[in-house]
Amino acid sequence: MSDKKKSVVLIAFYNTKALGVRYLETAMKKAGYSVKTIFFKGFNSQNPKVATDAEIELCKKEILRADPLFVGLSVMSSMYLESVEKLVDKLRELNIPLVFGGAFAAMFPDRFLAMGGEYVIRGDGEIPMVKLANAMLDGSDVSDNPSLCYMKDGELVTNEIGDILEEIDGYGLPTIECEDACYIENDSIAYGDPQLSAMSYEVIASRGCPFTCSYCCCINLHRMFPKGVKYVRTRSVESVMAELIEAKKKFKKLVFVHFYDEIFPNTPGWIDEFIVQYKKHINLPFTIWSHPKMVKVDELKKLVSVGLTEVIMGIQSGSPYIRKEIFHRYETQEDIINATKTIRQSGVFWSSYDFMLQHPFEKIEHLKETYYLVKELAMPLELQLHGLNFLPGTDIVDMAIDAGLISKEEMDKIMYASMKEQFEAYWKREDERESRLWYRLTYCWQYKNCHKKCETYEQDVFKYEKEIDAMYEKCQKRTKLRYLYKKGRVVLKSIRMRIFK
Repeated sequence: MSDKKKSVVLIAFYNTKALGVRYLETAMKKAGYSVKTIFFKGFNSQNPKVATDAEIELCKKEILRADPLFVGLSVMSSMYLESVEKLVDKLRELNIPLVFGGAFAAMFPDRFLAMGGEYVIRGDGEIPMVKLANAMLDGSDVSDNPSLCYMKDGELVTNEIGDILEEIDGYGLPTIECEDACYIENDSIAYGDPQLSAMSYEVIASRGCPFTCSYCCCINLHRMFPKGVKYVRTRSVESVMAELIEAKKKFKKLVFVHFYDEIFPNTPGWIDEFIVQYKKHINLPFTIWSHPKMVKVDELKKLVSVGLTEVIMGIQSGSPYIRKEIFHRYETQEDIINATKTIRQSGVFWSSYDFMLQHPFEKIEHLKETYYLVKELAMPLELQLHGLNFLPGTDIVDMAIDAGLISKEEMDKIMYASMKEQFEAYWKREDERESRLWYRLTYCWQYKNCHKKCETYEQDVFKYEKEIDAMYEKCQKRTKLRYLYKKGRVVLKSIRMRIFK
């Protein structure tokens, strides 16, 4: 078999970081395959663009040039399905096997097999993809391969997820600089790894999430795993450091690190080892995600001492009813308030809190509860307010249908709408008068010099409608300036940390 036929193409959609694809590249190269990685379109949460015919042609040409054994497509979200379908429709013309993976493909393998896929891989893809490639090369049977889905005699075959390492260090490190990479965007192609020009590096120190939020697919991905197989798995500090040391060498503009774990690792002894090694080898500002039930002042103080700059935490609603009964989050008001106080006491420079508001489950009293909870949170803070997207494979979809809030047909239209419609829905602001005013009051509370006005206006939001709207417009402008201030502080901190190491 020629060397050309020992090549594969991997495609990442709307994500130049694409850690999953980078782990797959490491696995395939280790197994002796050459890998062509195509980063197809860039992330844009405000106004993402659907793939153009010109971009699809560029992608096809790169695939033909690589002459691969198969093309692997990582589909993590339904929100850019429009571009995936458009690209796949043209890739079928090449008569090259298409292999799908990623969270969305794992939950709906039948959809992607019907789209033209030869196989879908569920769960950790590193070992199954290598096994599949080896079998395709030597012509051996793959029907019993763990984690594989395929069609046989018109029926879907879904093999049990397997070939999972509980000690995930065994997967190696994600490829930080893809050797044969290109980035397709704006009807043009740029060769080289696009993430190397970034000022931040994204790292994941663990896999899986311990929580059961109804709007998230993690719980249903967890349910796919065989019983007894650990879902949440943490890398060693040594493995994380090896990755960050390599990233620091490769990224010429690197100023901060973003840990994308659902919850930053807190297994016994992990943080103590981390702070020693991070200070010694990396010494850059970094950001983490946390949870109201996982915040501990001693741990945060240790992390602050070696560069922790920002903690991002999901709260999602100030209503205990919405959190517990709808979102399946079980923290109390006290848990949330105390967590924000703990973050402030630990010396973290920046704290950001996510809320999902103005959705079909929420009534005006729930929105008011959010406002009054926000008033109790420790200042200073940043609020990230957005809507609720109904994503396929999440529990909240059936909850909305069962509650009679929406029909199944209407839900399908929402979930599989165009990219433009989906992203507009995510950022949409409710126009209903009272809802709009309480939303805007909540937003403005993040600015301390608005507190007195907010407390006056909350007494009668209709009476002060014009004042609330005007205050909101000013605060939106301040948010843009605050973003620049925040980034500037991080850059300066990075410089100081390098100088005074």
